Amino acid sequence: MSELRDYQQRVISEIYATWRLGKRAVLLAMPTGSGKTRTFSELAKHFDDRNQRVLLLVHREELLWQARKTLEQTLRSPVGIIKADQPMHLEHPVQCASVQTLVKRLEKQEIDLGAIALVIIDEAHLSLAPSYLTILRHFPEALILGVTATPSRLDGRGFDRLYEALVVGPSVSELIWRGFLADYDVLAPESFLPTEEGIRIAGGDFNSADLAERIDRRYVAGCAVDAYLRHAHQKRCVVFAINLDHSKAIAERYRTVGIAAEHIDGETATKERQAILERFRDGQTLVLCNVNLFTEGFDFPEIEVIQLCRPTKSVALHLQMLGRGLRPKGGRKALILDHAGNCLRLGGAKAERNWTLQGLEEEIPEPEPAIEALIEQSIADIPKPQIDLPNLPKRRVEIYETDADFYSLPTHAELETHLAQQAYSHPTQSRNVSRSPSNSNQTIPNRDRRSTQTRPIASKASPRTSSTRRSHRPPRQLSPIQKVSKAAIELAELLESILVWVWRSWFPPKRQQIDISRKYKRPPNYR
Repeated sequence: MSELRDYQQRVISEIYATWRLGKRAVLLAMPTGSGKTRTFSELAKHFDDRNQRVLLLVHREELLWQARKTLEQTLRSPVGIIKADQPMHLEHPVQCASVQTLVKRLEKQEIDLGAIALVIIDEAHLSLAPSYLTILRHFPEALILGVTATPSRLDGRGFDRLYEALVVGPSVSELIWRGFLADYDVLAPESFLPTEEGIRIAGGDFNSADLAERIDRRYVAGCAVDAYLRHAHQKRCVVFAINLDHSKAIAERYRTVGIAAEHIDGETATKERQAILERFRDGQTLVLCNVNLFTEGFDFPEIEVIQLCRPTKSVALHLQMLGRGLRPKGGRKALILDHAGNCLRLGGAKAERNWTLQGLEEEIPEPEPAIEALIEQSIADIPKPQIDLPNLPKRRVEIYETDADFYSLPTHAELETHLAQQAYSHPTQSRNVSRSPSNSNQTIPNRDRRSTQTRPIASKASPRTSSTRRSHRPPRQLSPIQKVSKAAIELAELLESILVWVWRSWFPPKRQQIDISRKYKRPPNYR
């Protein structure tokens, strides 16, 4: 097994120091791709060497097998698996457990793990869920280590109800500078997917049903394929879509132009999912479309392009999506195709964020005096370009409109930090997702649709006024012409799907690569 990096040794020392202070539960925050699994595996080895038992909690099958592999390589001994349809070997001192399986067996008293000395929680931003808390109550004497790349919750609550201390690893900027992560470029279209008008907020994020209703999946698919052909042709790409229909439509659109693309989701059978991932790893499949499946623990260094077709208000989800493409690539940069405007809304991965147990804070901590002069000198050397940010958001109504100009967004840490602070310094409170008919006469003032850093901050209102503002306006009434147009589009889409199915039943399509130099006009900066 490879030696620990210096920052991994540092956070391990800080964790032990925190435990020695009597703080039982520690939360470790390290960026995606920084080696979190390797770090907690080394800690597990320390306990195993002292003949103490360790329990690792994971919530997805892919994470389970990835963690087991790293643990066994570090320990050089077998690791037990607790998962449905898998044999248990409780004699092994280190156990890797599926949360869903373990909580059921503990409640039914079907399992006895003995005296657990350390409980490690992977993807610990989920650890306040009832299933995790139920498991932890069975081990009141164990030390707790939560590990996550994004200690942030959508509902605005912090983690101080479970954890007593936070240990923070290196920043993304440092890891990129040292070559442990890949640098990246961000390309954004001149207009983004709509996220303002008629989109409710549910649980701190955009309501996925409203997004699906407002955003035509054929429009998204057309723009996504066009951007890939112009800027990322023949590169392996992961697409984050709004829902299953959007993801499948994007994959189908890719296939119609001869690009090997597949859809994958949480309901995909295990064997089929493994086969799809192997085809992607081998290069047989170039594009993988998914819905929140690859936002956690998806370790594929082969990913070269991230395509964001899913708008979000969640800093955690945004950083998890970006992190999928930042594994080192031999000096090559990753490419982010941001159709949703997330990088302008929330800032990029390089933004300096002040993680705390109470959530994100606006102010960035002062640098240490020893490195303050170096930081000031490096910032002074960074040019500060004046960029004309595109209006956000603006909807294009053409169904198959794909001829969109893309703009390169600066990715230096100073600008991304500014955008990030604008995003989380004034968080949107979760609102009731049901629409209230009693407010049908309420008028909504015109909103400034420019990007968030130029949007004025609303003044505080009285409790009575704020309660009125939280209620939602009724659905927009369509005119007769709009209703007829909508019905015509739906009918045309239905007929199109029937004709495509009939045609492909008679004449299976041939998988041929297209010559994009003839069909698509290459931009000047095409590589």
